Amino acid sequence: MSDEPSPELALTFSFYERVLRKGPGSEGSTLKALSMLDGLPPTPRIVDFGCGAGVASLVLARATRGHVTAVEICRPFLNQLEAQAATEGLTERIRTVEADMADPPFPDGSFDLVWAEGAIYNVGFEKGLKRWRRLLRAGGFIAVSEASWLREAPHGKAVDFWEAEYPAMSNIEDNLTTFRAAGFEPIGHFVLPSEDWKDFYGPVQEELAPFRATHLENAEAQAFADSMQQEIDLWKECGDSCGYVFYLGRAI
Repeated sequence: MSDEPSPELALTFSFYERVLRKGPGSEGSTLKALSMLDGLPPTPRIVDFGCGAGVASLVLARATRGHVTAVEICRPFLNQLEAQAATEGLTERIRTVEADMADPPFPDGSFDLVWAEGAIYNVGFEKGLKRWRRLLRAGGFIAVSEASWLREAPHGKAVDFWEAEYPAMSNIEDNLTTFRAAGFEPIGHFVLPSEDWKDFYGPVQEELAPFRATHLENAEAQAFADSMQQEIDLWKECGDSCGYVFYLGRAI
């Protein structure tokens, strides 16, 4: 891609280059979701949108005999994935594509499985499902994790924060309804365990101080760090109000 990211997005990318996992998740949760997709071909064609440094792409390649197309808008993240794929001997089965997941450059019916962990919110849950539906062959699968409300009456602090950060966040039942409207039959869902958040927020917390020190005179960088710290503190206080939910479906 030739378009340069906005200064705000470039700042976010520069921070996340410091941490391997770019969002909540784990190898265990990736494998759990994969195990729920009964009927994948022996060598599935998989696209992993918003792959980051490829932590899920690598798991999918190891766990299947298929080929993974890893899509990410940030080239340094893809460089990290390519280096690790080479180390593990997976270069022939992991292809990286620098592209916008909101406008995927692939023909209709290209894949058996669309995958996205902690990334579909960048497009919008409903919009992402509808835009990616065409990429699946008949009966293909989709697996996405999405931030969702987990309680009927979430904590007020959580509501205030997420209505500002992600006002489109919905609850599980409404997301399942959206799944069906987008052309998918829901076949399962589960809430990511708290350990997945700890494994994400731990390294993020460790990098906040060095990031602040590197950008002492940058007000935008300090505001970004403030927001990340607020998010971490909020999760510790009222993490039962919302979380990531893996949604799994089959194209109909």
